[in-house]
Amino acid sequence: MRLVLATLFLAASLLSQYVSWLPPHAVLMPAFPMNVTHLVAYEGSRPVYIAQVGLAFNGSEAERQAVTQYLYTQCRYVAVDVLDISVVESGEVWLSDVYCSSDGRQWLLLRWLPLRFAAYRGYVDFVNATNATAVTPIGIFKDYVPAGWYLDPATKTVFRLPQFNISLLAEIDRLNAALQQLKAEMQRGGANISQTTTLIAQLKAQVEALETQRRALEDAVKQRETVVAALNANLQVARAENDALRRRLEELRQENEALRKRTADLNKTYLAEISQLEAEIQSMRLQAVEEHGGCFNYLPILAIALAGAVAFVMYRRRSEE
Repeated sequence: MRLVLATLFLAASLLSQYVSWLPPHAVLMPAFPMNVTHLVAYEGSRPVYIAQVGLAFNGSEAERQAVTQYLYTQCRYVAVDVLDISVVESGEVWLSDVYCSSDGRQWLLLRWLPLRFAAYRGYVDFVNATNATAVTPIGIFKDYVPAGWYLDPATKTVFRLPQFNISLLAEIDRLNAALQQLKAEMQRGGANISQTTTLIAQLKAQVEALETQRRALEDAVKQRETVVAALNANLQVARAENDALRRRLEELRQENEALRKRTADLNKTYLAEISQLEAEIQSMRLQAVEEHGGCFNYLPILAIALAGAVAFVMYRRRSEE
């Protein structure tokens, strides 16, 4: 954790950025550029000429036109820190530190104009500001910045270099960066908790769905077991019936075999009896021929004998059944 905080502090110190600003005691005025060295404002009908202390212009006419256009663009808002006032015949001259801004978000100290235009003459003081970056309308400076007033956007502090100790702001910046990091960690932790809660809800829903499926499967298994038990019972009944039918079939087969044997024996007996009757009939026919001289009608006797034989056979069958 200490390594993380140290890294954050180092990153914060490397990223300290200040914006050129105006002093808190400066006065906003409805002034506009009159030439390349003076601005003018009016108090009633009396003009007030505002000049930046320590600034002179030695440029050509072309440079003068370029600078004038730049000042009209840059000085939409004007603030002055008056250092001295002198009265002239046509009005007043205010020797001041003059601050101009095109949008009110950063301010240009006109004392810095020699850093942008070579036609200006004036001394610009620089200050060591290690690990700091100054953003101004005339450029961005790192570690070595023009002396003047600045705003720390992180703390909304307005301070002056070189009088102000920016190490205090650097420390505040580091602490603010650590605070922002901790807030980000808290937000990520909150997001993780939210995601975890959502995941738990999803898992709970899945568990409930699986529990429902499990109960459905248990019911299906119970139904299957009931069906299997019923089928097993039916199978046992069918096996018992099959065994009974098999035994009955065996009995009928044995009875049929016995009946076949009896039938064969009866056929033999019937054939023997018929042969005996035929022999007796033949014997009676011969005897009749001998007694009646060949004119005896043996058909009635044969019919009687056959009828007797058939009656005997039917009697024997009924007796066997």
